[in-house]
Amino acid sequence: MPPLVLGPRALFSELRAFLVGSNYTEAAVCQRLGLHQPKDYLTLRPNPASPRAIHDHLDLLARLFLIGEIVEEQQIQTWVPSPVREAMTGLGLVAQYPGQPQNWYATTALYPAYGLWVASDRWTSPELAPIRVAADVVYPAITPNTAHFMETLPGDPCESLLDLCTGSGVAAMLAASRYAREVLATDITEAAQLSVEFNRLLNGIENLKMARGDLYEPVGQATFDRILAHPPYMPSLKPAEVYAYGGELGEELTRRVIEGLPKYLRPGGRFYCITAGPDLEGETFETRLRSWLGDRGPEFDVFVLERQLFDPIHIANRQAARTRGGLDELEQWKKLFDRYRLEHLVYGAVVVQRKTGPTPPVTVRRRMGRRFGSAEIEWLRVWETTAADPTFVHTILESKPVATPDLELHVVHRLQDGELAAKEFTLETKYPFTVECAIRPWAAFLIPRCDGKTTARELLAFLKENELLAADESEEEFADFLRVLISGGFLEIEGFRLPPHPALTS
Repeated sequence: MPPLVLGPRALFSELRAFLVGSNYTEAAVCQRLGLHQPKDYLTLRPNPASPRAIHDHLDLLARLFLIGEIVEEQQIQTWVPSPVREAMTGLGLVAQYPGQPQNWYATTALYPAYGLWVASDRWTSPELAPIRVAADVVYPAITPNTAHFMETLPGDPCESLLDLCTGSGVAAMLAASRYAREVLATDITEAAQLSVEFNRLLNGIENLKMARGDLYEPVGQATFDRILAHPPYMPSLKPAEVYAYGGELGEELTRRVIEGLPKYLRPGGRFYCITAGPDLEGETFETRLRSWLGDRGPEFDVFVLERQLFDPIHIANRQAARTRGGLDELEQWKKLFDRYRLEHLVYGAVVVQRKTGPTPPVTVRRRMGRRFGSAEIEWLRVWETTAADPTFVHTILESKPVATPDLELHVVHRLQDGELAAKEFTLETKYPFTVECAIRPWAAFLIPRCDGKTTARELLAFLKENELLAADESEEEFADFLRVLISGGFLEIEGFRLPPHPALTS
């Protein structure tokens, strides 16, 4: 495939104006093609026998750059003004189809995503031939795991941001265009370097720089108040393509990124990542992750937001099927996972925050709930780091907790003396995270009285007066229990309300 060309800025300006005038946006494309969301672009396939008709500029762009069909030169001349045709050819986006000079095709995919235009490698060919994945492929920015990555990223302002393993540069561009004053993106491949620079110029972004190198290698002595990474994370028995190799347990690149945080992340700075890592027998992923910070570990808070757990046998079957290694390779995977005592592979988001004060470091893991995005993650991060302060117990006691409408109380009854007696009490919720919490029976009387009108101290007095709680229960113990319920999303207090939830606001 001919590479993209970093032509004169005038060509990018010409093309950008045409994309704007053609209403080449996510909403317009999805409506025109009958798609629900941009990730559905990946379901589009050419129909060489009956290509999509072209009635306007939007049809032309969708057919050429999204569906990936051949377009006759006459239609190009009809729908694309001469200066734009010169821009498309001059930037290497379109070319004459081999052996058919009257036909044109797109050498790359170009699509609207996240309010940007992104060029990346194609996922189809005009004649429906299999796509040969290059060793330095630039994956589309609309894959499900990229969407998961983008959903975790907060949009609050920051001064200096580093995006590692940037790929097409979509996260770096979004940051540079919306909330980061300066952005540096790095990737090890020449194709990614070209793609990011092309996409930056196409979107008219000036505060983004691209540097080629291995992770932090191009950074020098610079530090950042936000670092992002979306590294390869699938396990591999042997070195593989740069976009796929994550080491034997999939954690090799993630570990190297985490190990660099003490050097490159400023105090008060935060790191965000989508990855996968192992739960080993006797060592959870979050514990393992914290160990990578080394002696500086107490300076950091660590959060693991679990989207999915994969069993070792599932990973072994998937990887053996991908490489077509058969039963021999499957057996190698099983031996490898047995040697490491792998229990699960955890897929999800990792957030690491460098502390600025003396509060104890926190390590938190949560399982995704019915909605999972940056708002929920930021609520958890702020709450947990604030509540880690030992003096915060007084704030909790003066607060007026409110029970969240999503919680459920599950009671297990067992036969006792010929009658069913309540023996186990468990609170459950699926927002903001999926949490189960065993409670003592008196908590079942407490929850309904958390109505936002009564302070925690008054609630404690009520429980003692009604002999539901021992008279010697200390305020600190009670506040610590409420802290657990707030962390789980069962209670809210002023200043730490949960993010708006569609199921509650509809």
